Amino acid sequence: MHITVVGGTGLIGSRVVNRLRDHGAEVRIASLRTGVDAYSGRGLADSFAGSQMVVDATNMNRPSYDYEQAVDFFETCTQNILAAEQQAGVQHHVGLSVIGGERIDSNYFRGKALQERLVRSSATPHTLLRTTVLYEFLPRLVDHAATTHLVRLPPVRVQPVAAEDVVAEVTRLALGAPLNGSFEIAGPEVHFLDELARQVLAASGDRRMVLPDTTAYYLGARLEPDADCLLPSWRPTEQSFKDWLYTRP
Repeated sequence: MHITVVGGTGLIGSRVVNRLRDHGAEVRIASLRTGVDAYSGRGLADSFAGSQMVVDATNMNRPSYDYEQAVDFFETCTQNILAAEQQAGVQHHVGLSVIGGERIDSNYFRGKALQERLVRSSATPHTLLRTTVLYEFLPRLVDHAATTHLVRLPPVRVQPVAAEDVVAEVTRLALGAPLNGSFEIAGPEVHFLDELARQVLAASGDRRMVLPDTTAYYLGARLEPDADCLLPSWRPTEQSFKDWLYTRP
């Protein structure tokens, strides 16, 4: 099987490439590092030639944390990818999305929701995997919210998931038949975001205080403390946050 992974040098994409190759697939990497730009469309047609499947693991490389450009980014990249798939005769599009895209009011989540709508309306058979926030993303989220002495984050419930569990699921779905629908996964535990931040800081010996702040933003969205829009409907994984936190390199 010939597969192209768009965003194949990123956190998820690079691991998906390795997993698919372990399963015997011939995998082509499409990313800025290999001369392919999904936003401009440059190189997509050549990278999809001969591929039966495309895995779209694109994300904003250096996202502005108010996410003003997210809608344009995801719309443009997805339209270019889908058009190139049609031209190449791709038989299965596997997309990576987020839980809450259709329920949360921010440019980032609106962009991901629009990306899903574009995929669903395409003639290419598809499978969409929605996930919660990655464990691996939490330290960056904390760093962005931090000042010299304080970290302000909304005390909302999240159910984060390990990147390796997401990669395993993307690989499983990619090697199967198109669902023409979406699938959700999350980690096994529900946490408050501010409490996770305290654990992240403590694990690295950082003594800054974490302040729960209902006016703070999460990926450009302001959420009520009792909101459940970031939680999955079903399909938890097994790796806990504590296991990940204290076994990572």
